Amino acid sequence: MRIDQLTLAIDLALLGLGLVLTGALVHWHGWPAHTFGILLIVIGAVLCLVDGVRLLGWRTLIWPRSLRLDEQGISDDTRKARGFRVDWADLKALGVIDDPARPGLLLVFFPRTRRSDLTPYAGFAPADWPQPVASPLPRRTGVAEAIVAGKPANWQHHERGLGWAALIAGPGERTEAIPAPPQATPQQRIEVGTQLAWQALIGGALAGLLGVLAYLAAFDVLSATGATATFLLIGTPFLLIGLATLLSIPVVVRRRWVVIDQEGLGWADPGGTSFAIGWHELASASLEIVSVPSASLSRHSVQLQLTPLDDTGFAGRHPQLSGKDGHYVLQLGDVVGPAKAIAAACQKSAPAGVWQGVSERRGTLGLI
Repeated sequence: MRIDQLTLAIDLALLGLGLVLTGALVHWHGWPAHTFGILLIVIGAVLCLVDGVRLLGWRTLIWPRSLRLDEQGISDDTRKARGFRVDWADLKALGVIDDPARPGLLLVFFPRTRRSDLTPYAGFAPADWPQPVASPLPRRTGVAEAIVAGKPANWQHHERGLGWAALIAGPGERTEAIPAPPQATPQQRIEVGTQLAWQALIGGALAGLLGVLAYLAAFDVLSATGATATFLLIGTPFLLIGLATLLSIPVVVRRRWVVIDQEGLGWADPGGTSFAIGWHELASASLEIVSVPSASLSRHSVQLQLTPLDDTGFAGRHPQLSGKDGHYVLQLGDVVGPAKAIAAACQKSAPAGVWQGVSERRGTLGLI
């Protein structure tokens, strides 16, 4: 199977490069011929991009995600980031919280021993049990029912309810000792995906337009300079950026939120991987805005900076964060408007001493 996939990848690469070279090197005459040559280059470039995506292990640019239950355990199957895998043998119980005040579902695991690979869920558990851990999921119908249906045969389904959309427990475990989950506090959800999407789409469209113009010039449609190679060299990167943006539209236009409440802050990405961090996990949190002023269009980089109280396992639980010297950063991009709302929400919700405010500084063209 792998040999067949490798053969297909090589064939796609050869076909794509062949179309690009044919469109670029053959001397076309007249508008129809020039248009056909450019079409060959575009099709070849798309094939090369698709081939590169497949070689990276992706079948599509849309990030698939599924919750899998089998005889061994439960797992979050996603290619975007490292999902979780928990064996039934390692669990005392598993619950599903579906609270309308939350942006999605919350899986709460009651492990037999302490786990550092998932987010601690503080505040409730039977006295002699390890601290539960949690993982957020997008809200989808049928998740709670699927967990009940997919549990091991010797596990019990707890019918009591009291805030649980579903609650299952291992054989012999005291389900009556599991308290109701705490009610979610009102949340503030600051949307950042739309602004980032517009920036990406406008930038990709401009790059694609410059690439097309350069190719037209290369074929003497807009210019008679004869510098075909120069125009192709300049136009190809822009054209590839434009094509990559076009192929990535399902990913680029998805909505994303920073979610803040009295429990903590989180990142809600229905099309990708979400996470939540409790205030009790943090020693400090702050927002940094790096700006490059310009008379025409200023650039900004917004970063949410977090310092955990205990660095043990923090990076493993939150691979979306980049870390250095015990500090972790969530890159939000050029979202100055939402940044002010994020700062106000943190100021209101974070415990005293955790929120450190907003720092602003000037950067260079590289935003450093």
